[in-house]
Amino acid sequence: MKTWFIIGLGASLLYGVSAVLFKVLTSQKYLNGHAGWVLAGIGTGIVLCGLFGVVVWPAASSGGQAAVPLLWAIPVGFMNGFATLLILYAMRTPSTNLSQLVPVYNTNTLIAFLLAVIFFKELPAGPDLFRNLGGALLIVLGTTLIGMK
Repeated sequence: MKTWFIIGLGASLLYGVSAVLFKVLTSQKYLNGHAGWVLAGIGTGIVLCGLFGVVVWPAASSGGQAAVPLLWAIPVGFMNGFATLLILYAMRTPSTNLSQLVPVYNTNTLIAFLLAVIFFKELPAGPDLFRNLGGALLIVLGTTLIGMK
């Protein structure tokens, strides 16, 4: 099994657990936290993880161009933060089902796939093309089924 695949599964596990914790933190049924303050706490954790990454993988973060990626990462962080804020806000109401919301916002996979094909020319070839397109079709189908209520 490829290393990137195993790392991706680990990240998936962490994202899944954090989605459950998002609901616990913000839902009126549980801790009823304000979405903005919860996001500030999440942001603090992200900053600490970033600093941990700099210490653990110093070769990956050193070099003359450290400031340029850092500055470009700020709008990326804003996009991620705002998306998370939207999710936290959606989870505030008791009628929001985590099991339905998570698959809907994870359609971001399709957006990333399309942008990777357009900007990085990462269109798979041969059988991989059909597997990727089939997977994308299943994501669309699944989201449609979840949204039909």
